[in-house]
Amino acid sequence: MNVYIIDDDKIFQFVMKKLIHKTKSNITINSFVNAEDALKHFKEKETSSGIILLDINMPKISGWDFLNEYQKLTSKDHRHDIYISSSSIAYSDQVKAKEYNFIKGYLVKPISKETLESLLY
Repeated sequence: MNVYIIDDDKIFQFVMKKLIHKTKSNITINSFVNAEDALKHFKEKETSSGIILLDINMPKISGWDFLNEYQKLTSKDHRHDIYISSSSIAYSDQVKAKEYNFIKGYLVKPISKETLESLLY
């Protein structure tokens, strides 16, 4: 399984990588500090299915912009389970996330080990 962490917070990335490896060691983790680099990765490489943990507020382009471009890339074949992972508890962000029918969930940081385990199994 592949996990893609798209988040400008390097501490969050570090913690998630540690938690993921403690939960399930046979996972390949790809991390990006901005959504632009992640989009480039998905455009240029054939990726197998997996999970994307996506932050909303990032430099260059936002998580929302990423979702709009990702949707164009994959058309109807969304091979990745996308979870918004944000420190935002704003109701408006949670409502906006529901506008994208391919988003599997909205996770408020910090993400617990139990929540992460439920995503990986």
